[in-house]
Amino acid sequence: MEPMDDVTLAQRLLAVESKLDTIMTYLNLTHPLPETDPRRMPEVMKLVQAGKKIQAIKVYRERTGLGLKRAKEAIDSAAEHF
Repeated sequence: MEPMDDVTLAQRLLAVESKLDTIMTYLNLTHPLPETDPRRMPEVMKLVQAGKKIQAIKVYRERTGLGLKRAKEAIDSAAEHF
């Protein structure tokens, strides 16, 4: 079995999280969001809601210290749940 690279692992993790969110929504369950979830950052979510994803990614990166790719994935995921 070959080891997965970080990109594949991150993609799989996002897919699992998305599926889990769908199941929890269907069951009307809630769960606490991690501190780094953009949905816990009102300023970031206001930018997402306004369609300013690039600015949202920039603010999110400043707050979390994440790289561009992971920040974009987080903002894209948050926008899907919005």
